[in-house]
Amino acid sequence: MSLKAYILINTQIGKTTDVVKKLKEMDETRHIDVIMGPYDIIAQVETDSHESLSHMVMKRLQGIDAIKHTMTCTVVNLDEAV
Repeated sequence: MSLKAYILINTQIGKTTDVVKKLKEMDETRHIDVIMGPYDIIAQVETDSHESLSHMVMKRLQGIDAIKHTMTCTVVNLDEAV
Protein backbone atom coordinates (compact mmCIF):
# COMPACT_ATOMS: atom_id res chain seq x y z
CA MET A 1 0.00 0.00 0.00
CA SER A 2 1.22 3.48 -0.80
CA LEU A 3 1.57 6.42 1.54
CA LYS A 4 0.18 9.74 0.35
CA ALA A 5 1.21 13.11 1.74
CA TYR A 6 0.91 16.81 1.09
CA ILE A 7 4.08 18.83 1.47
CA LEU A 8 3.74 22.54 2.07
CA ILE A 9 6.84 24.35 0.86
CA ASN A 10 8.13 27.84 1.54
CA THR A 11 10.69 29.02 -1.01
CA GLN A 12 13.17 31.86 -1.26
CA ILE A 13 11.78 34.94 -2.97
CA GLY A 14 11.87 34.52 -6.75
CA LYS A 15 12.77 30.81 -6.60
CA THR A 16 9.31 29.16 -6.65
CA THR A 17 9.51 28.29 -10.35
CA ASP A 18 12.91 26.64 -9.85
CA VAL A 19 11.53 24.49 -7.03
CA VAL A 20 8.49 23.48 -9.10
CA LYS A 21 10.81 22.31 -11.90
CA LYS A 22 12.78 20.14 -9.44
CA LEU A 23 9.60 18.72 -7.92
CA LYS A 24 8.36 17.70 -11.38
CA GLU A 25 11.55 15.64 -11.82
CA MET A 26 10.79 13.54 -8.73
CA ASP A 27 8.95 10.27 -9.36
CA GLU A 28 7.02 10.59 -6.09
CA THR A 29 5.34 13.86 -7.10
CA ARG A 30 1.70 13.43 -8.14
CA HIS A 31 0.46 17.04 -8.25
CA ILE A 32 1.84 20.53 -7.62
CA ASP A 33 -0.02 23.76 -6.90
CA VAL A 34 1.60 27.17 -6.52
CA ILE A 35 -0.38 29.06 -3.89
CA MET A 36 -0.52 32.41 -2.08
CA GLY A 37 -0.25 32.60 1.69
CA PRO A 38 2.30 31.47 4.25
CA TYR A 39 3.48 28.73 1.86
CA ASP A 40 4.36 29.01 -1.82
CA ILE A 41 3.78 25.43 -3.02
CA ILE A 42 1.66 22.44 -2.08
CA ALA A 43 2.96 19.18 -3.53
CA GLN A 44 1.01 15.94 -3.38
CA VAL A 45 3.41 13.00 -3.20
CA GLU A 46 3.12 9.23 -2.93
CA THR A 47 5.74 6.86 -1.55
CA ASP A 48 5.92 3.21 -0.47
CA SER A 49 6.52 3.87 3.22
CA HIS A 50 7.17 6.41 5.97
CA GLU A 51 10.87 5.69 5.58
CA SER A 52 10.89 6.54 1.88
CA LEU A 53 8.80 9.67 2.56
CA SER A 54 11.26 10.73 5.27
CA HIS A 55 14.19 10.17 2.92
CA MET A 56 12.52 12.18 0.16
CA VAL A 57 11.79 15.13 2.46
CA MET A 58 14.95 15.18 4.55
CA LYS A 59 17.56 14.29 1.94
CA ARG A 60 16.14 15.38 -1.39
CA LEU A 61 13.67 18.23 -0.76
CA GLN A 62 15.51 19.91 2.06
CA GLY A 63 18.68 19.61 -0.03
CA ILE A 64 17.24 22.09 -2.54
CA ASP A 65 18.83 25.44 -1.65
CA ALA A 66 15.78 27.47 -2.71
CA ILE A 67 13.55 25.73 -0.15
CA LYS A 68 13.41 27.57 3.18
CA HIS A 69 10.87 25.41 5.07
CA THR A 70 8.65 22.38 4.57
CA MET A 71 5.68 20.93 6.43
CA THR A 72 4.69 17.35 5.65
CA CYS A 73 1.08 16.26 6.17
CA THR A 74 0.49 12.56 5.66
CA VAL A 75 -2.95 11.41 4.55
CA VAL A 76 -4.88 9.31 7.07
CA ASN A 77 -7.01 6.49 5.69
CA LEU A 78 -10.14 6.56 7.86
CA ASP A 79 -11.51 3.37 6.30
CA GLU A 80 -8.68 1.42 7.92
CA ALA A 81 -8.75 3.38 11.19
CA VAL A 82 -12.44 2.74 11.96
